[in-house]
Amino acid sequence: MRRHNREISTLSLSMLDVIAGAMAAFLILMVILLPYYGKETVNQEALITELRQAVAQAEAARSAAQAQANQAQTEAERQQARAEGLARQLAHTFLVLYIRWDTHDDVDLHLTDPSGAEFWWDRHKIILGRPGELSEDNIVGPGNEVWEIRDAPPGDYRVEVRLFQVRDTRKPVVVKGRVFHRDGSEVFTEIALAQKGQRERIATIRVDEDGGVRLVP
Repeated sequence: MRRHNREISTLSLSMLDVIAGAMAAFLILMVILLPYYGKETVNQEALITELRQAVAQAEAARSAAQAQANQAQTEAERQQARAEGLARQLAHTFLVLYIRWDTHDDVDLHLTDPSGAEFWWDRHKIILGRPGELSEDNIVGPGNEVWEIRDAPPGDYRVEVRLFQVRDTRKPVVVKGRVFHRDGSEVFTEIALAQKGQRERIATIRVDEDGGVRLVP
């Protein structure tokens, strides 16, 4: 009967030792490095979140800056429009003129504007299509009459007074007056009326193209 060969190969055992040692070393390294791999993943996610927040904040800041720029532009346009409107208003002027007297007589104010339209209380207090209005009248003195216009076209405005009705023995009737305008006021020269129907010019008001107001002879 043949005897079995019981010799163990030295080469096979050495290879097994090498493989086992390598696997053991790999497992040890994996166990040591595994926590660090998890931490690195968490840090990357946090970094991505932080970057997204920074981008969102930058976008919000850009939107806010754009909104402020638009608001500033709108405000600048509004102020420019207001300045242009004020400049147009300053190109003309308002007029408020009045006459007054101290007797019981009835004195009428007559005003003729640059177009030739004449205002007086009897029939033409307001003339359609023409600026200006005779806004106050007294038929028994002491009294006053007022004519006003908000945007006076340039030209000459003739102001006349007429003794319409005599109700007082005191004569003459002394009529005084004044005009108020954009830059201040001017006093009319006094006029004396002695007879019924007497009509005299008390002032001529000139409005210049730039809105200036002055009395002319």
